[in-house]
Amino acid sequence: MGAGGVSYVGAQETTALSANPALMSGLGRRYDVGLDVLMLHPDSRIEGNAAGPDSRSPSDGRRWYFIPQAGLSLPLNDRWTFGITMLQAGLGPDYPQSPYVRFGGAQRASLSLGSGSIVPALAWRATPTQSFGAGLVLGYQFLDVKGLQFLTSTDPQSRVSRHPDKVTNQGKDGAFSIGYTLGWTGELSPSVSAGIGYRSKSWTQKLDDYRGLLPDNGSLELPAAYGAGLSWKVAAPWTVAVEWQRYQYESERAFRNSITELSAGHLLGSSSGPGFGWENQNAFKIGVTWDVRPDLALRAGYVHADQIIQESDTLFSKMAPATMTTHYTGGVTYIWRQWELTGALTYCPRQEVDGENSIPAAFGGGEAIVKNEFFSGGFSLGRRF
Repeated sequence: MGAGGVSYVGAQETTALSANPALMSGLGRRYDVGLDVLMLHPDSRIEGNAAGPDSRSPSDGRRWYFIPQAGLSLPLNDRWTFGITMLQAGLGPDYPQSPYVRFGGAQRASLSLGSGSIVPALAWRATPTQSFGAGLVLGYQFLDVKGLQFLTSTDPQSRVSRHPDKVTNQGKDGAFSIGYTLGWTGELSPSVSAGIGYRSKSWTQKLDDYRGLLPDNGSLELPAAYGAGLSWKVAAPWTVAVEWQRYQYESERAFRNSITELSAGHLLGSSSGPGFGWENQNAFKIGVTWDVRPDLALRAGYVHADQIIQESDTLFSKMAPATMTTHYTGGVTYIWRQWELTGALTYCPRQEVDGENSIPAAFGGGEAIVKNEFFSGGFSLGRRF
């Protein structure tokens, strides 16, 4: 995190193993535990809509999010290493003054989507400088949506869902998932290393309680992600790493399908029904590490990614305001005997996406605008044994 989230090459702790399990070969015998704290500032506006005056709706019902992390690396012999780590993801806007009230929604609207995975993996050191890794991604996710009653009409003239009784206020519904991850890392020269990693989509049970909201009767599968990185030891105390990463959102209906599907007659919950309307994303990262002393390292990083929210899909994106495209990071590690104490900070400046033909005529037209920014801080404790 401190070095821009670079995680395909040159990992120094076990929580990077979900991106590239081959990195275990260089970690030795160790474990890590930690906690990340995110502070989000989602916000939205609706302008020019016939159902009500222009209004602003900050998502300030919940601001703080706590994400635990842990990992273990355990060499079995000179060539094989076993490891296990945790992978977390999610969304959680909460609008005390819902932007959907004007359409017939409840006064308060929220969405909680959480996904937690355990990744057991094996790494094989094929040569002294080349390693390969593979692992399973065993997960569980839940969804809880409240306040979207405007999507539950049973009137044939205004109906927008195949299952109006399974759209909102169903409580938490959970599902198990499975996927896999593969990776390689190796030295290209004494000063340059490389890494490649692939994490498959998550094959997930359907969320039956929300089959009237999600495409294909409740399908919500996390997409595949993959990438590659290079690490260069520029001089004795300095290391620079660069990385490219891609997320395949358009391969999964729940993330790909646009709100424009409603105009084509495809209801919520159908195989072509609307989802978040996200596009595939490329992320470019750079991280710098300065080994000040043998017991002290400082890091800094920068990330720039494509915008995933389409201008035509900002109405539903209020429930998934992933607008940020730029990250600035910094971090520090202090080593004392077998112990490592690490801290990291991330800042994502406010990013706004202005809607264009974003509110269907059936809802009164106009435009939806979404924006977000966040700060995060994390710490972890690692121990070699």
